[in-house]
Amino acid sequence: MLLIIGLPVSAGTTYYTPAQISAEVFSESEPEKSALWMTPERRQQAEALLGDAPRQARLRYLAADGRYLWTLSEIGKEKPITFGIVTTSGHIERIEVMVFREVRGDEIRLPQYTRQYKDIALTENGDLSQHIDGISGATYSVRTMKKVAKLALLLDRWANEDNAVEP
Repeated sequence: MLLIIGLPVSAGTTYYTPAQISAEVFSESEPEKSALWMTPERRQQAEALLGDAPRQARLRYLAADGRYLWTLSEIGKEKPITFGIVTTSGHIERIEVMVFREVRGDEIRLPQYTRQYKDIALTENGDLSQHIDGISGATYSVRTMKKVAKLALLLDRWANEDNAVEP
């Protein structure tokens, strides 16, 4: 089951609040709050890519200067993990664990792990464009981060389509 949790985040170990990550990501500009509507076609595409689809009618995000900040949550082994993912032009610019609620597997928050997501895109067949190394003892957390990364890239694609200006 794919959960998208809006602001605010609560419980677990908090590494970033929504305000903190927004301030870091958009330090030089004021982001716009926006929403992406989940049409039946988009639900089908998400389900084909991820095995399930967000249940919300719309997904909120922040945007400025062609960059999008997605706050997404997904169940790890038993509890939700909340991520902040910055996308630009179909690529991941940055991914952070905002709130970790599981008992183990929080190594996915470390820069040594998250930096391998930088500049990753979705391939035509829906895979991540680069191999992601696993972490022994954090299998569920790794799978969850990969899934959320794919979703953020799919959302980035849709947001770019929605925001495209006709000549």
